[in-house]
Amino acid sequence: MEYLCKFGRIGNRKTTVISGVHYNTNAERQKYIDDGYIPISDEDYQHYIGNRGQGDNGTGYIRDAKTGKPVSAPPAPPVKAEPEPIEPEADDVRLAAFEAMAAQEERMAAQAKRIAELETMVKALKGGEGK
Repeated sequence: MEYLCKFGRIGNRKTTVISGVHYNTNAERQKYIDDGYIPISDEDYQHYIGNRGQGDNGTGYIRDAKTGKPVSAPPAPPVKAEPEPIEPEADDVRLAAFEAMAAQEERMAAQAKRIAELETMVKALKGGEGK
């Protein structure tokens, strides 16, 4: 089994094709070679796919342009901490309006409950439904 890999500008593995899977003849193989694919060993392939660890920096392996061998990829760039969101100031007028609306809804619910109780009492006094 032979692996042909295409690498990015910094040496990261972009695409891999495998003999017997993606190509079977020398002519098919040559098309990949002409398209920039490079033959690599099974051991090198195992490094690139992470089966040999994640390298010295925990970011995997890339292809060294000089030696053609896997080397530890550079460390990941530091992640900038996002500033904590600023709590918007409460608009006193709007806050008062929402509180008033909530209080009004509570009063309306209480009134609806009281009306239902009164209607039940009136029905009972009249002797039930339909009288």
